[in-house]
Amino acid sequence: MELEIYTHDKDILFDILGKPSVSRGESVAIPGYAKLTYEGTTIRLADGLPKIINFALTFGSGIAAGVVANWLYDKLNKRAEKIVINRKEVEFDEEKIKRVIEETIRIEK
Repeated sequence: MELEIYTHDKDILFDILGKPSVSRGESVAIPGYAKLTYEGTTIRLADGLPKIINFALTFGSGIAAGVVANWLYDKLNKRAEKIVINRKEVEFDEEKIKRVIEETIRIEK
């Protein structure tokens, strides 16, 4: 599953992965049998536009979508301007994030 985070927060990537420096391909385990892997950042040159941090979100069997949504919400709350999951902008609400994750899991199965 693709995850894009639009933000002006310069430290959010390091906080998400829990490291002082990050390279492409590095990942973090998310409670609920999921993994978030960093795939790069798009820096937009126009003034005022947020950068876009790209991740791949993968799941193991028995995924707990609510746990993953809660983790994402806690990490991004008041730090991300918007999130896009599989090219679909998701309103920044824990339940809506959970619903999109659950829908994507059903489609991918």
